[in-house]
Amino acid sequence: MTPVKKRQLSKISTSYIAVGVALITFTAILGTSVFLRAKEIRIEGTMIYSIDEVVEASGLSPGDNLIFINPQRVSTKIREELSFVSAANITRVLPDVVLIEITESPAIGKVMFSGEICIIDAEGRVLALSSGGAINLRGVDFDELIEVRGLEIDDAIIGSTLRSEFGAEIKLQNMQDIFSAMGREEILGDVSYLDVSNSNNLHFGYKSRYRVVLGERRNLRQKMELLESSVEAIAQRYPNTPGDINMAEVTDTSNEVKFRPNQ
Repeated sequence: MTPVKKRQLSKISTSYIAVGVALITFTAILGTSVFLRAKEIRIEGTMIYSIDEVVEASGLSPGDNLIFINPQRVSTKIREELSFVSAANITRVLPDVVLIEITESPAIGKVMFSGEICIIDAEGRVLALSSGGAINLRGVDFDELIEVRGLEIDDAIIGSTLRSEFGAEIKLQNMQDIFSAMGREEILGDVSYLDVSNSNNLHFGYKSRYRVVLGERRNLRQKMELLESSVEAIAQRYPNTPGDINMAEVTDTSNEVKFRPNQ
C-alpha cells in the first residue's frame, strides 16, 4: 500500500472515530435526559410570595429536563417578575428536584410620588406602588414602614431604584446612607419617619417619643452607634418625656449629645 493510500485511510479512520464518539456522547446525553426529569420544584425562603407565585414566575414545571434548565435565566426571570425578590439561587438536586432559594428585600420605607405610595427597600428600590392607600402584602406591615419626607422623585418604576429629580440626588443618597446605618444598629423598627428635605438638618422620629436630629450626614455611623446609649441615659433622667435628641455636634473627637424636652 502506497503512503498516499495509508494517509487517506488514516484520515477516514479518524473521521469515523470522531463521528462515533459524537454519536456515543449524544446517545448518553439523550439516555440520561430521559431519567433526569423534575418531579418536584422546591421553594425555600419566601415570605411575601406564595410557593405557587414563585413557581409560576420561574417558568418551570414538573417534568422539565434538569439538564436543560438554565439557572441564571430562571433566576433573572424570577427577579423580574417578583419585585421583592433580590436574589434567587437555582440548584439541581439529582435525580429529580429543582431547589429555588429565595432572598427577599425587606420593605423599609414608603414615599409619596404623583399621588401614589411607593414601597421601597433600604436602597430605595421600588417594591410596590399603590394609589389606593395601604398596600396589602403578606409579610409587610404597612403602618410600620418608615415615612420618607422631603424626597423629590422624578420617576418610580417597580424593580428599579427611585430616580430623584435633577439636583436632588443628594437627598436620595442621604436616605440610603441613613437607612444603611440604621440597619447596622438594628433600629429600623423603631423609626417612624425620616426627613431628608434639608441636608443640613437631617432628622427622624424614634421610639414614638423622640426627634433625633443628625444635622449633616457626616459621622453618621458614629451617631447611630451613640444613639441607643444616649436614649437610655435620657430615659433615666427624663422618664416618659418626649423631646429632641440633638446629635448634630457629634464629631470624630466629640460624642456630645444634647436633649431638649418638649415644652
